[in-house]
Amino acid sequence: MTPTAPHPPARPDTPREGDPPLPGVRMDTHIPTPLWDELTAEAGDSVLPSQTSGWRDAVCANGWQDASRVYTWPDGTRLLVPLVCSAETGTYASWPEGWGVGGVVGRPGALTPERARTVVEDLAALPAREVYLRPDTASTALWEPLMPKGTTRNPRMTQVLDLTGGFEKVWRDSFTKRARGAVRRAERSGLDVERDGTGRLVPEFQRLFELSATRWARQADTTPNGTPGNTLDGTPDDVLRRVREKNPPTKFAAVARHLGNACQIWLASRENTPIAALMALHHGPQTVYWAAAMDKEAAGQSQAPTYLVHLMIEDACARGARTLHMGDTYPGTSVTRFKAAFGPAEHHTAGFRIPGSGATREEGTT
Repeated sequence: MTPTAPHPPARPDTPREGDPPLPGVRMDTHIPTPLWDELTAEAGDSVLPSQTSGWRDAVCANGWQDASRVYTWPDGTRLLVPLVCSAETGTYASWPEGWGVGGVVGRPGALTPERARTVVEDLAALPAREVYLRPDTASTALWEPLMPKGTTRNPRMTQVLDLTGGFEKVWRDSFTKRARGAVRRAERSGLDVERDGTGRLVPEFQRLFELSATRWARQADTTPNGTPGNTLDGTPDDVLRRVREKNPPTKFAAVARHLGNACQIWLASRENTPIAALMALHHGPQTVYWAAAMDKEAAGQSQAPTYLVHLMIEDACARGARTLHMGDTYPGTSVTRFKAAFGPAEHHTAGFRIPGSGATREEGTT
């Protein structure tokens, strides 16, 4: 049972006593979708699918309350902070773990150390036990020295594949020989592949994901432990509980519904039996390999997971994508090694658990 914080977050529109002053800076909440879309358009090609208004709607469809903020400086510079809150846990998050990068959205050059400090000071004043900030890969180093005392760093490793030059270049220069061989074997294994952007394949994806979660739990006792925040650390029951908490049954359906055609589900079947699937997210030149699942026993030696990733990359290149974000992983795991076969660069990043003003009150309670 999740403990309830003694001081749950107030509604985002509720004034907070003792707010830190933001001299000359205007802060707005209740960001309407047209304004959100205007801000992401202003930010240009760097915006990720997880920073769109549709993604906010998907997160809020899973029990979180929108608390997003827009900061406007006197010179007109604007920064959007995607943010949600939970009265149950006493936390704010940008985004909750398992929901990818929230961070800050702004036009190129808008995010400076001074402006980031303003954002951090405001977030730390929220009436919360904790504020989780997950910035994008490129800006992690900027945020790190600005974190207040008591902040906990949640280390992540993100694998990012450069797609510039098109698929033939990626196939030739980035895929390992092993990956290319696996694709060729998959082409001879009798796979049937379908792709959908309407949500029709969500039930099959969910079924395969539950099989994967159960398999990960069984492997828990043999998985190297000790990586902070690793969902696969702990007993089999712990692993299964955490995977299910991060991925409730409504999650994938909500993303498919709110992102529409920008969420593509790929499904591989053999002899009419679905054996592997993945979800790809698209926004402008950014593609995210967001989730994958398989029936390992039924997949056998078909190489279906590798084949689906290959097809997703080919499709992303055809869409004009320049970058494929392959998600957070942990060094040394089988998932990390699987993704490495496609040639991504590895970036050590982090999320930051910032103590809010509610944490200060709790510490002072006797």
